[in-house]
Amino acid sequence: MKTTTLIFVITTISLTFESALSQGGPVAKSIDTTHQSVVAILRVDSSGKAWINATGVLIHPQVILTAGHVNFDMMKLGPGGSATKGIVNFGSNAYNSQDRRSFNWLKDIETHPDSGNLSKSFSDTTGQLKPSMFIDVGLLFLQPPVEHIPLARLPDSSALARWTSDHLLIGVGFGYHKTWDSTFTPNLVDGQRRQWRLQDLTLRNDLWLRTQCDTVTNLPFISMYDSGAPLLLGDNVVVGVWSFMGAATNTCAYSSWAVRIDNPRVLTWIKNRVKLRLGVDLN
Repeated sequence: MKTTTLIFVITTISLTFESALSQGGPVAKSIDTTHQSVVAILRVDSSGKAWINATGVLIHPQVILTAGHVNFDMMKLGPGGSATKGIVNFGSNAYNSQDRRSFNWLKDIETHPDSGNLSKSFSDTTGQLKPSMFIDVGLLFLQPPVEHIPLARLPDSSALARWTSDHLLIGVGFGYHKTWDSTFTPNLVDGQRRQWRLQDLTLRNDLWLRTQCDTVTNLPFISMYDSGAPLLLGDNVVVGVWSFMGAATNTCAYSSWAVRIDNPRVLTWIKNRVKLRLGVDLN
């Protein structure tokens, strides 16, 4: 069975304005039952089978923040890929959760205008388009509102510039617990939500951050279906959304890249789209 990865894999990126940060010791992915605002985003094929597609985080009773590329070529994926039905699952196990909401892949997701150019930038040979120039952010709108799940909060502008080693940074997603390789098959993914602490966090510019691999496992922090997974500051504030894997500088095959949600441009887009669609102001 042919599968299409939703995590962009790249070989080289040239970025500037690096400021190295570090935090704690490396911790491999572990099963998580704490972060209830983190959800699994699933697609449903024409046979009715649900497949994990990505991760997101609830920032409003009707809004899930995720990665923009999650919606790219959505209708072409997998068997019976023309189905437009999607499912958001709440709970620590995406496949066993009875707490779920349906959505429409065509009507209920909005992506940042830059997301299309981000996709093109990976195959650009002219040097005019680079991934670091674009934003990879998406919003999934739910109906009716989710009232029983605690919300994650958006950060203040440039919050990561004030980050210190005293703060706890955690990534949480439903992604594959191993690196993606030739043996990968979607139906073997267990659907468990996992968390991981970060080390060697690097702010590459005002839009992107990067981490090297977990030295316990020599695997990247992000993997299949971690796209859209939040990087949480203090367990509650979303300062980043995981996007793709890039080349690493150590024994790990890849590094992990995330969009900085604390960027004023990103925050403005999120708040404006929610205001336009729902008529509410996000704090």
